[in-house]
Amino acid sequence: MKPIKYKMMGLATALTIMGLISCKKLTDGYSTDPVAITEPSVISISRYLSGIEMSLIAAYEGDIVMYSGIWANYFNGEERQFKGIGNYIVTAELMDNTWQLIYNKILKNHLLLEEKALATNNYTALAISQVNLALAMGLAADLWGDVPYSEAGKYPEIAEPKYESQSSVYATVQKLLDDAIANYNKDTGKSDGDFFLKGSKAQWISVIHSAKARYYLHTKDYQKAISHALSGISKADENLMAPHGNTVDKNYNMYYTFLVPRRLGYMLANCYAPELLDPDKKATYRGNRKTDESARLWWYYAPGGLDHSSAAYEPNYSCPKHKKYNKYSGFFGNNTSFPLLTFEETKLILAEAYMKQSAPEPEKALAQLNALRQHYNTGAPFKNSAALGKTFKYEN
Repeated sequence: MKPIKYKMMGLATALTIMGLISCKKLTDGYSTDPVAITEPSVISISRYLSGIEMSLIAAYEGDIVMYSGIWANYFNGEERQFKGIGNYIVTAELMDNTWQLIYNKILKNHLLLEEKALATNNYTALAISQVNLALAMGLAADLWGDVPYSEAGKYPEIAEPKYESQSSVYATVQKLLDDAIANYNKDTGKSDGDFFLKGSKAQWISVIHSAKARYYLHTKDYQKAISHALSGISKADENLMAPHGNTVDKNYNMYYTFLVPRRLGYMLANCYAPELLDPDKKATYRGNRKTDESARLWWYYAPGGLDHSSAAYEPNYSCPKHKKYNKYSGFFGNNTSFPLLTFEETKLILAEAYMKQSAPEPEKALAQLNALRQHYNTGAPFKNSAALGKTFKYEN
């Protein structure tokens, strides 16, 4: 038996050696140093840029937005900690994810990208990254008021960055956006890694102006808000959207991931917002002879619930995996793109700014609202209306 045993051992050894040789060929050219894999010098600008954009999606589409939606009566917290959030029971830890995304994933990586971009004259990538950082810091200032900026992302040199006033951070956001325009106009470098707009200069410039309008509205500088909004996103196909798809744990809409596979039943919509859109709610419905909100209601919400048939409303998250609900798939569906900055917001900024400026211009404000209603009247924003057979009407 011994010779057979030795032969078996020899065969196993030979196969092991062959396997190791094959593995070595497979990994030739790749770093085996776990430190070097994350060393900034070996990470490309395009990787930094796509990572920054993915982190911006997570910040704008993540848990903090869901909390805000509950407080604004778009949703209601139904179970566990979300029930507490609905009662304004909030701890600092609930903000950690968004804080880390903004500072660790966006600002820090922007600083690393900036260093590489300046060294290689890649001003196009730098401009796009500056817009992403501006949108992140604008969100931080809007959420928390005074926040770190100029000393942030410089650990270990600065372990405790100073907090700066909300107004100064908003001013910094405006400068970042101005610098982005200047850098884009240098027409130098590549946009590899930009999966939002594929490097389209015209679209990014429009987004920049809409972003400037957003933050001037925040600071009540209505004239500048109007000026930039007029140069901003002028049609829906120029919107800055977070793209989503059909791959689990990769590109699902983050709301869908939360509402169905992760935390089913934590957040419903037994609240005020859907009642404003529901023609069956006579006391609260905001429609009239010129306005039929049926399709918009079913784009955002599912009356009578989906997986929770006892719910008055649920966020409309149904997707192809739910065959019997497939026709209902709406704003929170697994592959529905999520808005970051849009034509719709730009029109509403103009309407509000025209009314809030020192000398209100109601006719101009109404013109902006009517332009938005004309867009709604195409049915384009309510992508499931045809499948549902739901009606819409938005007459001026």
